[in-house]
Amino acid sequence: MSILKIDLDIHPPKEWLDDWIRTRKMICWSMLYQVEAIDVFETTRGLHVYIRVKQKLKDEEINWIQFLLGDDHTRVKINQWRIKRGMKHWNKLFHKVLYRKKAQVVECFYCGNKIPIFNNTDHLKEERHRGKQV
Repeated sequence: MSILKIDLDIHPPKEWLDDWIRTRKMICWSMLYQVEAIDVFETTRGLHVYIRVKQKLKDEEINWIQFLLGDDHTRVKINQWRIKRGMKHWNKLFHKVLYRKKAQVVECFYCGNKIPIFNNTDHLKEERHRGKQV
C-alpha cells in the first residue's frame, strides 16, 4: 500500500470537490492503480487529500503520480530535491502555517530565489519554500 498526498491551495465548492475526487479515481484507474480510500482535510489555505492505493510504489513514482493528480507544483519540485538527497520523510504536508520573526534571507541553492531561513534550519526540511521572490 502507498499513500499519495495532494496539496490544493483552494477551497472549491462542494460540487466541484465531488467531481475532482471522482476524476482522481478515474486517473488512478486509467493508470492501473487501485484506490482503497480517499480522505480530504480542510486547512486554512485549502485542502490536503490523502489517496491510499493498493500498490507499493517507489518514491519517484509517488511524486510523479501526485503531480499528475494535481499536487502543488512547487511542492512536487521540492519533493524531487528531497528524494534526490535521500530524505526518508520527503512527502510532507504542513497542516499549520508557522510565522516566526527575524528571518535571515539567503539565496536558495537550487532555484536562486531569495528565501527566509529561520533559526538557521535547512529550508527544505522545516520551512515553507514556495519558490517566490522575497
